[in-house]
Amino acid sequence: MTETIKTGKKLTVSKEDYLKAIWSLSERSYEGKSEAGTKDLAVLLGVSPPAVSRMLKQMERQSLVAHIPYYGVRLTEKGRAVALKIVRRHRLVELFLWQVLKYDEHSAHDEAERLEHHISEEFEMKIDALLGFPKKCPHGSPIPSREGIF
Repeated sequence: MTETIKTGKKLTVSKEDYLKAIWSLSERSYEGKSEAGTKDLAVLLGVSPPAVSRMLKQMERQSLVAHIPYYGVRLTEKGRAVALKIVRRHRLVELFLWQVLKYDEHSAHDEAERLEHHISEEFEMKIDALLGFPKKCPHGSPIPSREGIF
């Protein structure tokens, strides 16, 4: 289930993917920077740099990111909260697929990429409880809490 922002509009799967990608790139903190480069985003998402620029302008109007052309993009507090919800859902679904349904790690990741956008909060909480409130996904990455804390 795509996230709904304060305006009542649901975010598209594409925007959720961008938020998660920006979070992922900025968490790696290349050379101490907390911004994600637009070129890196284009490569990670498999889109053109102009497509990234267009999407970032839309997301900036929604107060999800702060974009500095030719420098990079940073998540706003609102954007980071949504990104962490998506990361949490991905990692919980991935672990569920791997542990319960016996998917291999690669297949679990690919399937979680598709499902992370479409599960409800209730389903997320049930997976979390069923798995015993896990702290890490199959790859060892931490699963954020519902409050976005690691």
